[in-house]
Amino acid sequence: MDAREAQQALTEAAHRRQQAVTAGTAPWTKGQVWSLCSCALALGVLTDAGMIWLWVLLMLMGVGVAWRRGVQLRSTRSSGRWQAALLATVVPAIAANVLFQAVARGLDWPLPNTVGMVGACLVIVTLTRAVQARMVASLRP
Repeated sequence: MDAREAQQALTEAAHRRQQAVTAGTAPWTKGQVWSLCSCALALGVLTDAGMIWLWVLLMLMGVGVAWRRGVQLRSTRSSGRWQAALLATVVPAIAANVLFQAVARGLDWPLPNTVGMVGACLVIVTLTRAVQARMVASLRP
């Protein structure tokens, strides 16, 4: 291998490494946010219908599909501060769920659990997604 071929191989390796880092540290796509929100809405609808068992079955099937497809976690871990920040976004999501449910129950609206999950989805779309995007942006070299 001459010097030019060696340089091309190094450039290609660096390019592939950068692609792997970029793919492994990408923020949630719109499809992933939609999937997360639809899962939360399904929980609300099925709770209102008294069919929690169906939601649990759907989640187990989703885990089985992910396991079967060989989902792998990133080898790079984010800082504990960002992980705590992402986990802390659960608190406003639960608070929005409870608040929206209280309003729906106070106004005697049908499907109060679903209305509560709409509030949780708003937090997921606005706050949680932003924190997750910042977290993964901190992982980029």
